[in-house]
Amino acid sequence: MDSPHRRPSVDHSRRRRPAGRGRGGGGREAHTMSPGTNGRELCDPVSSRRDPVFALRPNLAWAVAALVAATLGTAVANATTLSAHQMQRDPGVRVLTLQEALTLATEHNPQYRRTLNDLELLGPRLRQAWAAYLPNVNAYYNTGQRFVRQTSYYDFEGRPVLAENPTWVSSSSANTGLSINYDLFDGGRRSRERESTRAQVRADRLNARTNLDGVLAEVQRRFMAVQRQQARLALERDLLADRLRDLELTERRFELALDRRPDLLARELDVEQQRATLREAEGRVETALINLRVAIGDPSLTSLDVADALPEPFDPAAMDLEGLVARAMTQNPSVQAEEAQVRIRQASLGVERSRWWPTITASTSWGRGTRESGREALFDLRPGEDMSGDATWDFRFSIPIFDGFQRSYGAASARINLRNANESLRQAEMQLELDITTRFAQLTTDWETLMLRERALGIASERLDVMRDEYQLGTVDIQPLRNAISDEASARRDLVDQRFTFALALLDLYQAVGVVGEELGIETVPEGN
Repeated sequence: MDSPHRRPSVDHSRRRRPAGRGRGGGGREAHTMSPGTNGRELCDPVSSRRDPVFALRPNLAWAVAALVAATLGTAVANATTLSAHQMQRDPGVRVLTLQEALTLATEHNPQYRRTLNDLELLGPRLRQAWAAYLPNVNAYYNTGQRFVRQTSYYDFEGRPVLAENPTWVSSSSANTGLSINYDLFDGGRRSRERESTRAQVRADRLNARTNLDGVLAEVQRRFMAVQRQQARLALERDLLADRLRDLELTERRFELALDRRPDLLARELDVEQQRATLREAEGRVETALINLRVAIGDPSLTSLDVADALPEPFDPAAMDLEGLVARAMTQNPSVQAEEAQVRIRQASLGVERSRWWPTITASTSWGRGTRESGREALFDLRPGEDMSGDATWDFRFSIPIFDGFQRSYGAASARINLRNANESLRQAEMQLELDITTRFAQLTTDWETLMLRERALGIASERLDVMRDEYQLGTVDIQPLRNAISDEASARRDLVDQRFTFALALLDLYQAVGVVGEELGIETVPEGN
């Protein structure tokens, strides 16, 4: 049996040739002697003018039986060869399941890793908000040297005298100290700022979850794209095997003068076209694998493949649409992020209102220093130990009276931002409900289309079987059979594509609900971040 990728050799030595002008020729086509053909049939002037199909009608049953037996044997051999070919894998290729691909993506995908890195800043941001309740403590140390050019001096009577030779006089100093400042009362500003920071951290976590779910969904889409193209590749191989069997059948019929030369060429054309389609399918598989490897981001995956398990469709009528919407309203990270934005705006309004309150600040400082001529005090690590020192403390009470209407504008702007945040939340909830309803309707449509595709394939397969029987019986020519073959192949391709269309629609629905990571069993945002 020839490999599906080899062009079958056709022996044309038995094709009909014009007979000579000897006895019985007369320029007419001489009929090839076949088993069961006698001289009476050849001498019949009516039969000699008929098409060979009609000339061999008495032996048609024998020819059909022989062709069917040969075709069945070839089909079994082809099926065994293709099955063995599909089961072979390169031992150096790593075969990934969907869960393994997603786990590798969480470890190596650049976008996923960047998002996790950004989450590490949330802890320091919360600590910064709590630190606003602590006093500000500063310790300082400074040292330096000063040069003065003296051009005059005072005599003993206190009169300034111009110096004939001006000189440079230097001095050095060193100072160290500690200061503490603490806001005793700020009208609740720090509390509001801390609430705003906590809400912003929550919004950042939710946005990160949206990004991480998007990465996982993209990896899953590319994984299913590989599965889809591999399923199409297996289908195209099966179709090529079918076309080769059809070609062998036509060759045998041609040898028996049951088919004409154009019929044989049509079969050869079908084989070559199917080979081209198969090669295109192989290229699409290679491209899909490259896209999957890039989405995973693991540099060690130089060669990979995916598991052959196909996504199993199900009837969406078993799903609760209202339950999905209610679940999305409480778990969808985009809606929850909008709720966090509302809390941020509420806290910002509180901060602006706190600016109308007075502030009370307490501060204290301790310090000591020394000053010497020349460089004696320069870099003195214990300045003023035996000389100067100071200590102060004070309370500051400040009442805002007029600031050019800045507080009024800030409060009005915060109120507008809060109203807009509430409207954005309402819009996000409406859009979420619309997205879920639309995608659920699309999922239902894809399921019903899948059922129609299955019924269409059954009809196309039955029609093809009928056309094959009629073709072997000689009641129809090859063109209606070729049309039936093309329709059946299209129905098989449509069914494969529709299964993956349903799987993608289900993934889109889960992404709209916001539970991609949860459905996959992956914690996208760890609790520690």
